[in-house]
Amino acid sequence: MKISQLVSSPFWPLVKSAVILLATFLVASLTKYLLDRWSRRKLSQLKDKQKTTAVTTRMEVFRRVGGVLIWFTGIIVLVAQFPVVKSLGIGLFASAGVVGLVLGLAAQNTLSNMIAGIVLSFSQPLRLGDAVIMDDDFGYVEEITLMQTFIRTWDNRRIIVPNDVLSNRIVQNWSIKDSRLLAATIIYLDYGADIDKIRGWVKEAVQESEYWNGEGEPGVQVMDFTEKTIKVRALAWADDPPSAWNLRCEIREKLLDHFEKEGLEFPRFRVEVGERQLDAFGNQDESKTSSSS
Repeated sequence: MKISQLVSSPFWPLVKSAVILLATFLVASLTKYLLDRWSRRKLSQLKDKQKTTAVTTRMEVFRRVGGVLIWFTGIIVLVAQFPVVKSLGIGLFASAGVVGLVLGLAAQNTLSNMIAGIVLSFSQPLRLGDAVIMDDDFGYVEEITLMQTFIRTWDNRRIIVPNDVLSNRIVQNWSIKDSRLLAATIIYLDYGADIDKIRGWVKEAVQESEYWNGEGEPGVQVMDFTEKTIKVRALAWADDPPSAWNLRCEIREKLLDHFEKEGLEFPRFRVEVGERQLDAFGNQDESKTSSSS
């Protein structure tokens, strides 16, 4: 069949539509392939983890924006091939302002989310894999789309936050500049506790832990003392938030083990009446020193 016969045949509009859709698909696939290839080459040249996550986040948004623009252009070209649409072209241009206003009002939230998603990809207050706290929930940024951001919590839940909301909220990012975290463990001790001995136990627990990054010297500080207890804080560095959490838990476990082996007492409430010391239930302490509540 000659080209002139094909053009004049009733199936030509369908052929043109198929060609346009195929071309749009090929252009979108080629663009995605080129962006992926450039992203892999760029990542292979980077050794800094911070820069790697920044490039990954930006390229993810570029792929989505590029795909949307290519398919939008392809659909416009496809629709313009039909004579009915061409005959309505003048009327469409005349009412474009009104239609644009109506669509803008109807899709206000959608457009604001898309614009916020593009802005987030450049400003990058959040990146893929960042450890964040959103509404008192700790999690990791799992995916950033044009409309919303997915945060995977520590217990494998998903927090889906619209991008326009995210751009106007205060979010704690624990790994945007430095993933290291100072693990602070709060310990409440009795007034009869030996602080120096406990300081040695804490240092021993930290230095033997696999979650300590070996940076600095583990510290033990007396933060406060009340009418009931002494408040002590143990400090040690960890490479990331999960390691810091595990390090705190390990310090508590090893201190409890030392307390049980040494027979040390936990904080107690004391009441002194005259020359006798009574516990909270009014029982006299035979040792005349203190009694447990």
